[in-house]
Amino acid sequence: MYYLSAADILAVHDRVIEETGGSLGLRDTHLLLSIAERPKTSFGGTEQFPDVFTKAAVYLESISMYHVFIDGNKRTALTVAGAESEKFMLAAAQHQKTLKDIAEWLKKRTRRIRKKN
Repeated sequence: MYYLSAADILAVHDRVIEETGGSLGLRDTHLLLSIAERPKTSFGGTEQFPDVFTKAAVYLESISMYHVFIDGNKRTALTVAGAESEKFMLAAAQHQKTLKDIAEWLKKRTRRIRKKN
């Protein structure tokens, strides 16, 4: 499983801001590091977020709700998670969606890509 690093998330944010406008800047470096590590969380050897959909939901929830950046948190979360709906994004950012809701939403909107031999 590939996980995004804090540097990856920051690079996505910078590109989102460059393309859509707003202010560049990070509010809290330690929070960004925590957000990058959160999808890897396990307890007693069991992953807390066992599938790619839940991991994507963790990125979306964490970035949109914890406001790690000065501007563009929801746009960055949407891009990092690979999501597509502004309405859903706003609901997630306003604590109207649970992590399970977010994971299910992502699961319904993705498909497996087969490797070409």
